[in-house]
Amino acid sequence: MTDQSFVNKLLQAFFTASATTTFTPGTSGGSAFIVTPPFHLRLMTATGTNTSNGTEATAGGCPGYVALGSSFGSSAFGTPSGGQQTNNNAVSWSATGTWATITGIEVWDNAGTPVRYLQGALSSSITGVSNGDTVQFAVGSVTVNSSAW
Repeated sequence: MTDQSFVNKLLQAFFTASATTTFTPGTSGGSAFIVTPPFHLRLMTATGTNTSNGTEATAGGCPGYVALGSSFGSSAFGTPSGGQQTNNNAVSWSATGTWATITGIEVWDNAGTPVRYLQGALSSSITGVSNGDTVQFAVGSVTVNSSAW
């Protein structure tokens, strides 16, 4: 069972914060959960699953690719509605060589040991990227969809 208003509040708390936020569990125990923005979009040459990371594009597969992806900046995503929210800021890379095929993306935080929050396949793989090309995800093009929670 789900309450969409509560899901929207969770999305808001996780993905619109511009400062590190700690969530402390109730009296039943457990460890505190720390969200460390800004979030980064990573390009994947093999798409991950809900339980395992994909294969991140690296300098070998994507010359000029910046480690840890490209930052979404402050307040990565907009206000959620209906369990969905989209990115507030464009994210881009400039190629300095020929890239491998990009099949998916993942969203990671900025912690000392980064944590993956989201993953997904692209609706269409990114192919044919070569020296001088720019790969960009425009504002509103990355959607967090928890409407089925």
